[in-house]
Amino acid sequence: MGVIQILSDRLANQIAAGEVVERPASVVKELVENAIDAEATRIVVRTKEGGISFIQVSDNGVGMDEEDAVMAFSRHATSKLKKERDLFSIQTLGFRGEALPSIASIARVTLTTAFSTEKPGVRVKFEGGKRRFVEEFARSRGTDVVVEDLFYNTPARLKYLKTINTEIGHIADIVGRMAMAHPHISFMLTHQQRELMRTPGDGKLKHVLHAVYGSRVASSLIYVENENLDFRIRGYVSKPEVTRANRSYLTLILNGRYIRSLPLVQSILEAYDTLLPSGRYPIATLQIEMDPKLVDVNVHPTKLEVRLSKERECCQLIKQSIKQAFQQQFLIPKLDSKTISRKRSVQESLFTTKQADSTQPNVVREATVPLSPSFHSSDQGRKQEKKQETATSSAEPVIKPTESESQLREEKEIAATKKKTRSLPQLVPLAQIHGTYLVAQAEDGFYLIDQHAAHERIYYEDYYRRLGEPRQQQQLLVVPVTVECTAAEAKMLQLYLDDLNRWGLEIEPFGGTTFLVRSYPSWFPEESAHNMIDDVLEWIKREGKVDTARLRDETAKMMACKAAIKANRHLRQDEMESLLEQLAQCQNPYTCPHGRPIAIHFSTYELEKMFKRVM
Repeated sequence: MGVIQILSDRLANQIAAGEVVERPASVVKELVENAIDAEATRIVVRTKEGGISFIQVSDNGVGMDEEDAVMAFSRHATSKLKKERDLFSIQTLGFRGEALPSIASIARVTLTTAFSTEKPGVRVKFEGGKRRFVEEFARSRGTDVVVEDLFYNTPARLKYLKTINTEIGHIADIVGRMAMAHPHISFMLTHQQRELMRTPGDGKLKHVLHAVYGSRVASSLIYVENENLDFRIRGYVSKPEVTRANRSYLTLILNGRYIRSLPLVQSILEAYDTLLPSGRYPIATLQIEMDPKLVDVNVHPTKLEVRLSKERECCQLIKQSIKQAFQQQFLIPKLDSKTISRKRSVQESLFTTKQADSTQPNVVREATVPLSPSFHSSDQGRKQEKKQETATSSAEPVIKPTESESQLREEKEIAATKKKTRSLPQLVPLAQIHGTYLVAQAEDGFYLIDQHAAHERIYYEDYYRRLGEPRQQQQLLVVPVTVECTAAEAKMLQLYLDDLNRWGLEIEPFGGTTFLVRSYPSWFPEESAHNMIDDVLEWIKREGKVDTARLRDETAKMMACKAAIKANRHLRQDEMESLLEQLAQCQNPYTCPHGRPIAIHFSTYELEKMFKRVM
């Protein structure tokens, strides 16, 4: 019939370009990967008009002779694969042989390269997939690729590009991640002849992060290192108080390749657990090394997505590594005295109040609700024992974080993370501000503590522990609580009945889409037990299928939030002491279950600076 035909090479390259070249940043990525594979130690990226009109990638790597320079523009031409079995152990960034011919089919490309300084180099130019000329050209060892007028012959693609600032932002993002993946290579990025980024290429990942994110972020990073038989993980994660509004600051590097992996990203977030506020994300750069035979990078033409044969084990190691790093850190945020001094004087910041507030004196009143499940007079003996234990251990110096903007030496920071600074110092409550914040003194300064956040953390860890224990004593309901669901909700709730029953929350089907709650654990807060049950069931119906660990976590969070003391509750001195004592026993005394900070540290040194005792 003659209906089926073979595509021409030019049309095939344009189709491939639609997969490989999404925007100017895609061109930069492919060319930089080629430079890295060519063993370059210095890569310079120059752009104009967001890379739409001009992109130049220059390197000092292994160049090519004339034959290879021309062959490089042929489809599926590559120097990375020799045999079929090489595909199952890929150790280079590029290997598909589609980048150069695809780019040349939708732009004007000039390649200048030299294999040796002793022989003349060569210059090759292609326009719209057609070769224009090949000529000798004198240059030093290395390769220089210039891409001009991107998408000039495919206007449909051109009109979907964003603004110049957006496009150069994508380019900077790619170059930054490439630099993180290869800190031993010096990268430089310019736009309109203005330098945007420069990395030293000294092999120190911390120095790359300083160049990409700035000194303030770099000084807040925590070193992470761990390994097992299959994986080795190294990198940096930010402290919980340094967050961003999206996940774009999470960088995963696998065997020197920047990748995107939702399960691995999720493992980072799970490692932070309750340390992050809702809707906030950390900054993290992790380098993962593994046997290339256990990873498939030939999933997509852009090579950003990969498949791991032991993905679950890798996720578990990431979570474990970050949590171990946090256990060796003092995670209470410090006061930024520079911010305060820019706004107003210290006296105004601490003591100036509105006239309307003076009508509500800050007096200590009698509390009517116990501070915690164990806050009763019968616990006074236990309190005295704990105080003696704390006093015995108070001779140990409190190690404070000493990172500064001028000290970025990676070796010192790695050593600093190995010092154990996990527990809180001994806190002595002094006062309460507006019935909401506690002022406590310690050897290293003083602390402001959010009483609701602190109490919520205490309750959360207590409830989380209880939910993990075998079924205990139950409280029978005189009148069972009826729960009505839709058909889909009923089917979903049915999946969790066994888990809820193990907790002591006895729920049974009552025909159709109706369920009866007959009892609940005796340690549920009695005054809000019905609301707790409703909230747990509504959350399950709303979220759909969730794993048991998350169900336990979310249930403990909801219960803790409802049970904890609220703001504007004035506490007695003994109640403040009990609250701080129980907080010190928590595994994570730094944030509430929802990620808000519990305390802020005002160091003695910062106080002396604000009062001009030190200059």
